[in-house]
Amino acid sequence: MINPEIIDTANKAAARLARENPYCEADDISQFILLKYWESRSRFSSYEPAALYSIFRSIGLEHCKSERLHYTYQTAEWIYTPREVRNVLKHAYYSEDGRELIPNRKDDLIRVAGDPRSIALSIWDIDEAFGALSEEHQAAIEQAYLHGNPPEHGSAGQKRLQRAIDRLTERLNTKSAVKAHARDEARL
Repeated sequence: MINPEIIDTANKAAARLARENPYCEADDISQFILLKYWESRSRFSSYEPAALYSIFRSIGLEHCKSERLHYTYQTAEWIYTPREVRNVLKHAYYSEDGRELIPNRKDDLIRVAGDPRSIALSIWDIDEAFGALSEEHQAAIEQAYLHGNPPEHGSAGQKRLQRAIDRLTERLNTKSAVKAHARDEARL
């Protein structure tokens, strides 16, 4: 039997990962974490339940990466994470050089979308989704990335920017889900 505190720690790690990786369910992540924990419980016996949080996040992230790869290969749609969206906004979206990098035809989707030197697909997707954001969210992103004035850590401005990036990420991923749904409907 697994200690209820360990289950609670796994559930907390899974909930956070599910928010960061919208293509994964928290319950599935938690089950994966607890299975890995059970398989290697002797290795974890010296840890206090609360100290396992970081380890459980790493284990859960392994599950999320696997699910993302599976989804991408099955649908040919890339699923964005807030971290990737921030990286594209920071390093390429408002950069003339970044917009000129076109992926090579022989590159596969995973390498193209994951390669910071080959971000054309991400930029095009953001171009489509950006206009659907509220003016407040657009302004927060532009202030930080276009004008190079990121908000101070822990400030209300940082919270506003994080919400804007979360909404942009949701729009990007919803666009992919809508395309997949339309493709499925066309098959029927």
